[in-house]
Amino acid sequence: MRLNRRAALLGAGATVAAGLAAGTAGAQTTLRIRRSAGELTAASDDVVAFGEAVRLMKRRRDGLSWDRQVRIHHVDAQHGNGLFLPWHRLQLAHLERIVARLTGHDSFAMPYWDWQEHRFLPAWVTDRDSPLFERERARGVDELDFAAARWAESPYTARLASDDFETFCGKLPEGQGMVEGYGHNHIHALIGGAMRHPRTSARDPMFWLHHSNVDRVWATWHGLRGKDLYPADWKALTVTGFVDAAGEPVGDLPVSGALETRALGYEYDRLYPFPVFNVPEAGPPGATRRVPLGGRSWTLRAAAEPGSDRMSLALPDEAVARMREADDTLMIEAVGAVAYAREAALEDRSLEIRLASGGRERSLGSSPTFVHIPEVGHTHRGPYVLPFRFGEEVLNLLAAGEGPVTVSVAAEDLLPEAGRPEPQAAWIELKLTLTETRWA
Repeated sequence: MRLNRRAALLGAGATVAAGLAAGTAGAQTTLRIRRSAGELTAASDDVVAFGEAVRLMKRRRDGLSWDRQVRIHHVDAQHGNGLFLPWHRLQLAHLERIVARLTGHDSFAMPYWDWQEHRFLPAWVTDRDSPLFERERARGVDELDFAAARWAESPYTARLASDDFETFCGKLPEGQGMVEGYGHNHIHALIGGAMRHPRTSARDPMFWLHHSNVDRVWATWHGLRGKDLYPADWKALTVTGFVDAAGEPVGDLPVSGALETRALGYEYDRLYPFPVFNVPEAGPPGATRRVPLGGRSWTLRAAAEPGSDRMSLALPDEAVARMREADDTLMIEAVGAVAYAREAALEDRSLEIRLASGGRERSLGSSPTFVHIPEVGHTHRGPYVLPFRFGEEVLNLLAAGEGPVTVSVAAEDLLPEAGRPEPQAAWIELKLTLTETRWA
């Protein structure tokens, strides 16, 4: 990543648009509309164009080849930090222009696959005769109910109406946002095969349908929260690695020019279903909100033992006592992160974060690792950092137990038959805030 403060100027959006337009056959006059993959068929214009482009690109050996897109993602993609969303938005936008040029379908827009709304993979990507079929996927994936499988693994995801910038988008230089760690990673692991690792994932056409939906989630959060939350230093950064519709390198593009989908020439037929992530508070009859009266915070951190793949920290006794006696006037906000060494041994793991009390446990987050192992001279040299959080949902567990309360993490091996060495845990940290309130 490069800091370029000139990118924050008014012309940033035009710079990105110019990078997208370079090499195209003609100027775009209308917005491209990204539509739900679950409502399209094998005969839909965008599906036909995508399949034909994949077929053509797999035959090429130049800048417009399918291998080039796979390589771009392997080498230059941003993962595990706050540039994850803008980098993937721009790669996808450039691929759309390539598809349009190669097929002549000038209005091509990448369909999005929403695993909550349409729980199974589209039939036109599981058809073995389709150019969008990828033979390296998990066994049984054609019949997998993705919504059931995803929610069975972890109850946490992004909050489109309340997450702040770092919680949603991620941190710099290292640290995934909730949308990456708990919305993005799970689907990569569930589809399996090429999708499991950054070095191969862009080879599967499902990669692009999945990232179109991840981008749609960002567009929804942007409209609800993001416009006023983007840090100036983050908007001043640039991302790189893309090729235009002629197969030529684009160069560095400013993050500030990638915030509005319409400025990049596309929009969604509808944004993410907002009520899914908007659960109203429940209180006494007639009460609608809790008014803060004051509270206290604790910041905790623990380092892992050398050679260990797990670590834990204990919550303060004072905080535990207050939570065990709590009623619905106590607000709990716990935001934390776990870190592991960024190494090959971390691949094909699932980071399992749990809260334990009185011999019982509750999951605080479960996320399969999607580890970008850097090549020499590239970024991603810091630790692999995954966030987690919890709130009042842990009160029942705490009230039913006695003694210490701990938060722990372990790296579960998803491929134990491989006999690989254990990954190295680095640290776990947590900020716990208890706020006394009254209902009004």
